[in-house]
Amino acid sequence: MRKILLIAKRDYLQTVLSKAYLFGLILLPVIFGIGFLAVSVANKGTVKDQRIVIIDHTGMAAAIVIQSCEESNRRANSGGVPGLRVMPHFAYEEVKAESEEDAQLLLLSDRIRRGEIFLVLDISADALDPLPGAKGRVRYYSNATGVNQLSLWLPSAVNDGLRRVRLGRSGMDAARVENVLRDVSVVSMNLPSHELTAGKGDPGESRNPLQTEAMPIFLVVLMILIVMVGSAPNLGAVAEDKVQRVFEMLLVSASSFELMAGKVFAALGASLTSTIFYIIGGLFALMGLSMLGLAPLNLLPWFFLYLIVDVLMMSALGVALGSACGSAQDAQQLAFLLFMPIFVPILVLTPVIQQPNGVFATIVSLIPPFTPVLMLLRQGLPGGVPWWQPWLGLLGAMAYGFGVIWAAARIFRIGILSQGKTPRAAELVHWIIRG
Repeated sequence: MRKILLIAKRDYLQTVLSKAYLFGLILLPVIFGIGFLAVSVANKGTVKDQRIVIIDHTGMAAAIVIQSCEESNRRANSGGVPGLRVMPHFAYEEVKAESEEDAQLLLLSDRIRRGEIFLVLDISADALDPLPGAKGRVRYYSNATGVNQLSLWLPSAVNDGLRRVRLGRSGMDAARVENVLRDVSVVSMNLPSHELTAGKGDPGESRNPLQTEAMPIFLVVLMILIVMVGSAPNLGAVAEDKVQRVFEMLLVSASSFELMAGKVFAALGASLTSTIFYIIGGLFALMGLSMLGLAPLNLLPWFFLYLIVDVLMMSALGVALGSACGSAQDAQQLAFLLFMPIFVPILVLTPVIQQPNGVFATIVSLIPPFTPVLMLLRQGLPGGVPWWQPWLGLLGAMAYGFGVIWAAARIFRIGILSQGKTPRAAELVHWIIRG
């Protein structure tokens, strides 16, 4: 163990004191900060006040439609993060319908192209008496394309205004119309705990999308990045040391297993150093924003357990594959084998998020190479997981990790002294069996 720790200490200090490591340690949060700043600047540019022109061929719907749109616009801007506007404030301008409809639309379209107005809403004369199955009774023209916030709330707001006009025209009192069409709050809730059946606990809490979805995904992305950055260098570094015959000199003082274990522990130490730096920095950032309550503190112990297991087995695999390579170029060709346990969970993130307690999500998260990423994600989502699944997944991942380390040690033992072409997969299996 003393030799392993000496090798690990030497490699760890060489890694964390290198300019590349320090630069990357600082650069990653800077890139994230610049990204958030760019999104914020772009968001400010897209939420500036806009003007909507309404052509009302009914002669009586424009005022009520404007009122309904203003209410919807106000609800949309007040339902997000405090202080953050998610869509622009709209100012409305009603213009009289002209006999030359096409000419009027063309003139207004030119104003849209010049940026003077954002949208033209054209309410046809029969919008208050639509025939079943009729389409195009209300049309709007804008330069905005694709799915945007306006396209999500404008149709319902316009229809709400038209319903109010129809009810008022039928003789219903305006105050009663407002009460009939008043919305009720529909709140997304977390699942209640089992203590509720015993008369304890509460029937769930309101769900904060930022806390229940964004934070677990952030932890998963951080784990993937740390594992890749911590494990990938071993593949090329070991292959390069082998070419330069560094290991032949080191084998005089240490066994092949001690050499491999030292490099694996060094990679683990560097990964934990980066992780602690990012986690503490993130917590201080949330504290400064008075948002510390969003931090998934209950997930952090599991996060570190999964990270340790993942880094150990990925680093061991990287060292083993690097020792089997004849050159650094050969190591690049085997990189896909190293990253396969990471890429597969990325491909299935969407179905797991959609059905975190479904059969597929449960099975794939219990497959040892994918457990660290997918089980952590499932634990962070609102539904949670049965208490036994994380423990079973962790035991499976640990058993798999020890198996990978054992196999990697046997490959490393032969690979560091082998010369010539890079062995095929069948030869690697033979090395594992023969030792």
